[in-house]
Amino acid sequence: MPFTLAPQEYTTLRYKNLTTYVQDLCEEKCKTLMKEIRDDLNKWRDIQHSWIGRLNIVKMSVLPNLMYIFNTILIKILQSYFVDIDKLVLKFICRDKRPRIANAVLKEKNKARGLALLNVKTYRKATVITTVWYL
Repeated sequence: MPFTLAPQEYTTLRYKNLTTYVQDLCEEKCKTLMKEIRDDLNKWRDIQHSWIGRLNIVKMSVLPNLMYIFNTILIKILQSYFVDIDKLVLKFICRDKRPRIANAVLKEKNKARGLALLNVKTYRKATVITTVWYL
């Protein structure tokens, strides 16, 4: 045979044993990333910080992981995945209590009385547009 078949799995710098099937790739990597995000937020959970401090913790510890995944895996990610990330972040910021301010107000821009809570879908769109722009 003049060519060789690719193995069922391959390895990148960060993730080992990536599958060659796109359907499995999203499910597998999203599960591991959700576990990483949950573990990162649990490390910071017991430290006393203000709302703004917790928001900055999320932006500095969770956002780089998300941006790396968005840059390396350019496939459609399910809507439920974004909802789960938003729930984890909101739960961390509100310290496992019910939020006192509506989620829509928290996601408004900073000038419009909002706290500029992380909007994961916007970061995903920006990453895809940037990647396509430079291709």
